[in-house]
Amino acid sequence: MFHSFGCQEPLVPRKREIMPVYTNYSGEIAAQLDVYRKKGQKEAAANRPPSDSLRMDQHEAALHTDAEKWLANEQRLFDGVLTESARAVTDTQQKTVELNNRADQLLSDSSMLMTIEADMSEDRGKLVAATESRMRAEVDWRYFRAKNHISTQADYPESRILHLAIIAVLALVETCINAFFYENAQGLLGGFFVALSVAAVNMIGAVILGYGFRYKNLTATDSKILGWGCLLLFIVLAVYCNALFAAFRSEYQLLVDPTDIMQVREGFANAASEAKKIFILDMHIADLSSFVLLGLGIVLSGLAFHKGYTLDDKYPGYGKIDRIVKQAQSVEIEQQDLLRQKIKDFLHHRRADVQAVLHEPAQLIGLMARRISDLSAAQSLLSNQAATIQRDFAMLVGAYRNANTAVRATEPPSYFKEIADLTPMVDNSAAKQYIEELERVQERIKLFREKYQEPLNGKLHSLQSESASILNQTFSAFLKDVEDDAHERINRAVTVIHRRSMEKTGA
Repeated sequence: MFHSFGCQEPLVPRKREIMPVYTNYSGEIAAQLDVYRKKGQKEAAANRPPSDSLRMDQHEAALHTDAEKWLANEQRLFDGVLTESARAVTDTQQKTVELNNRADQLLSDSSMLMTIEADMSEDRGKLVAATESRMRAEVDWRYFRAKNHISTQADYPESRILHLAIIAVLALVETCINAFFYENAQGLLGGFFVALSVAAVNMIGAVILGYGFRYKNLTATDSKILGWGCLLLFIVLAVYCNALFAAFRSEYQLLVDPTDIMQVREGFANAASEAKKIFILDMHIADLSSFVLLGLGIVLSGLAFHKGYTLDDKYPGYGKIDRIVKQAQSVEIEQQDLLRQKIKDFLHHRRADVQAVLHEPAQLIGLMARRISDLSAAQSLLSNQAATIQRDFAMLVGAYRNANTAVRATEPPSYFKEIADLTPMVDNSAAKQYIEELERVQERIKLFREKYQEPLNGKLHSLQSESASILNQTFSAFLKDVEDDAHERINRAVTVIHRRSMEKTGA
């Protein structure tokens, strides 16, 4: 950076040292052939090296060092393969010991049934409670059916909200239609609010009475009276209310100020007096619109009455009891399925453990075979690479010396006649020892597989048959015991209630 107090050299950041990346030799020395031939000619022009020189000059020394570096690099790469092979031997020997222990443990293990029984015992309380709830609900269900002579299944909508939504749509339809009939000086808006009130009274009353009409299906006399009374009341109210609304329509349109409460009350009183006459067939209907309003109201009231009747099962209380039974059954089945899945997962893990011990030797044998192949390839590669480096080194040294000899006027040094052999720098003899060790480990794994394959296959077949027996027989017997326990709990509760009842009565 240049500062105001003087000119200085800019600061150059220090280069970060780059770690060497070792790769195999691929002709890097041979690529310098022309360079060294020119160097030999240049040195010869000055009659260098001297004829009495006993050591290589700087160019040959640099070439020698370069070749040694490549040979050392090849040796490092080979030693890396040896290290990986040694690690593979150690790891595989340890895995072989673990495999022996796991195989012995799996073959001698007979605790599967005990473990599953312990798991079932742990969940026994929840299952007994769920089964007891289901039994009590079914008793209430059967008693209700017997009491009311019911032989059909409960019939009720899946969603009451959707069922009632249809009624809301009908009420909206009636409101929109009636808004035109009640139109007056204030327009459709005033008619809409009157029509909304009419539809609300008409629909809500019809739904309630339709819901009450179901009681006529019960065997009790008071329930039948209530049910038929709801039907009679619906007929009377539907006819009277819709006649009232039709008559009120005519009176409402004659009002001078529909917002005046006194005028509305007077008009409504006149309409009520006229509506009573419908039961003696003497009601005066002002026009066709009032007649349509009367007919439409009765039809929509009938539809709302039917929706109220089918809002639940036709036997009051039967739908509620049926839903309780289904809920209890669902809870019980869910508890059983959770326990069954828990047992299945446990059995699957047991079989998976045996299968893993069966298959792992083949994987280890394959791994040893790959290591042997890699090590043999690395051994051959080291020899070939060393020969290639030596060849290229000799080629460059020869080219350098021949170029020098062809130009110089003096005799070349005596060492020009010999080329150093660098191949002794590398050694691949250790590969044989590692290959023999890998083969011994591989053979040990094969012996393990021969020893344990048949017993482990037998254990696997035994586990499969035992798993089927546990899921089909043991688990079914467990569920039967759970049901017996639930029966016993119900009986104990009944006994206690009976004893307390006897104590209260003094018997």
